[in-house]
Amino acid sequence: LAQGRLGSKDFGGQLAGPGAAALRWQPMSPPSAPPACSAQVCEFAAGELRWKPAAGAEAPVPVKLEVAAAGGDRSLLVGDRRVKLADIRGVTPLSPDFVTLQAKGLGHIGLKCKDQAALRMLVKELVKRKADYERFEQYDQSSVQSYFQYYAKLGNQQNMLQDATRTSTYRDAIVTNTSDFCGATVMDVGAGSGILSFFSCQAGASTVYAVEASSAAETVRALAEANKANLGGAEVHVINKPLETISEEDVSEKVDILVSEPIGTFLFNERMIETYLCARDRFLKPGGKMFPNLGNLCLAPFSDATLHSEQQAKNAFWQNTDFYGLDLTAAAQRSTCEHFMQPIVDYVNPDFLVSDFVTTRFDFMTATVESLHDIEIPFCFAINYPCLVHGLAGWFDAIFEGSDTTVTLSTAPWCPGTHWYQIRFLLETPLAVNGGQFIEGRLRMEANNLQSYYISISMGIKGTGIVSTAEKIDLKDPEYRFFTSANTYVPPGTASAFAPQATAGGEAVQAAAAPAVAAAT
Repeated sequence: LAQGRLGSKDFGGQLAGPGAAALRWQPMSPPSAPPACSAQVCEFAAGELRWKPAAGAEAPVPVKLEVAAAGGDRSLLVGDRRVKLADIRGVTPLSPDFVTLQAKGLGHIGLKCKDQAALRMLVKELVKRKADYERFEQYDQSSVQSYFQYYAKLGNQQNMLQDATRTSTYRDAIVTNTSDFCGATVMDVGAGSGILSFFSCQAGASTVYAVEASSAAETVRALAEANKANLGGAEVHVINKPLETISEEDVSEKVDILVSEPIGTFLFNERMIETYLCARDRFLKPGGKMFPNLGNLCLAPFSDATLHSEQQAKNAFWQNTDFYGLDLTAAAQRSTCEHFMQPIVDYVNPDFLVSDFVTTRFDFMTATVESLHDIEIPFCFAINYPCLVHGLAGWFDAIFEGSDTTVTLSTAPWCPGTHWYQIRFLLETPLAVNGGQFIEGRLRMEANNLQSYYISISMGIKGTGIVSTAEKIDLKDPEYRFFTSANTYVPPGTASAFAPQATAGGEAVQAAAAPAVAAAT
């Protein structure tokens, strides 16, 4: 465990007991054995219209799921043959002791197993893991439609392109690593306007597959055609479909590099990183590169009485005791709860952080899709001075480890502003803490079918039994306070939504102006 300002842990480890002296690494509990059975491999005899033992496969062979290895792959082993779960196209039980599989490398085979319970468990796990690579079928379809409509609009693409920190950092990460990109085959996952595809061409890539499911793919094609002279002779193939549905006819080869900007608020909103991992499992060559390859999720407690008061006051309408002869106060508490279930997206004044931050690292080269479905982050903070702790502030880093240079895109409160801002999760009941006391607890993220997460927080003062909680915070339904409150903090050099000029010292700007509409990314 790194000490000092940046306490950190890798995702998958468990942080043991709170307190500076007790902070240490503790091994995870041993995982349960993956499902397995012994089965006879069969083939379909078209002339006889039946399944029969495959040639040379009279004896049963072991069939089992293999736990994730380096590279993040999970595989199915059938005897001495291995197939990635990402390459399994169909799992069909025909009877309690017989199942058929369709998979790249295996073809269409049958498995006959006497141990029906073992086969049932194996099939259940296979179907579950196969769904990880068909994610958009699992989501609420109105959410999916809204998602692709949003990113199809040039105005929203422009908003991201004009985020100078985001765009210039991605460009630096790509063009300063020419050893990786020169002559490489690249896949841009979620290409949007195509900007990362074009940066890859400028860095020397020979072929780029720009994968974009929305109609923004038309823009990528138009820009690629109009900028042939600026792309170094690289071939840009635009694939207008979700990554999960790409066939071998669309992309017949493995790629050297994946580039992507799969990042939402608090790193994981929109669950695009899962698509990025699917692309890794299906299309990245062994030893290939991912840009970015690491993500850091950072947390720190904050104290901000103004923000807390604003949220408390938002139930004012429901305090009305005579609304056309009706008393509305019975709904006031529900209104309060709803407002505290909203994350707050704006810039955080670094002076409002009351402890050092902790970092959880996610390695995109090895993380599995299923590991991102339920994320739990334990924490322990030493509070710097007496204060009311109003909740947790969060931000992230995206890290690009190339062969020539390492580049970091940080959205920390002391770094230049981005369109992601920072995020805060509020406690309706703050914690009154003295300097030197410890706040301990955990933040849990549970994936939902709205392409986002529900977040719950439990945090308390160590040794007192005093605990405050926030349940089912909806990461997809934030308040973009940067656009709705004149009290919001504005970092130095950043334009306020309430005044056109950039502020010099980072103070809140009080000028009145109509709030702008926030981008949903």
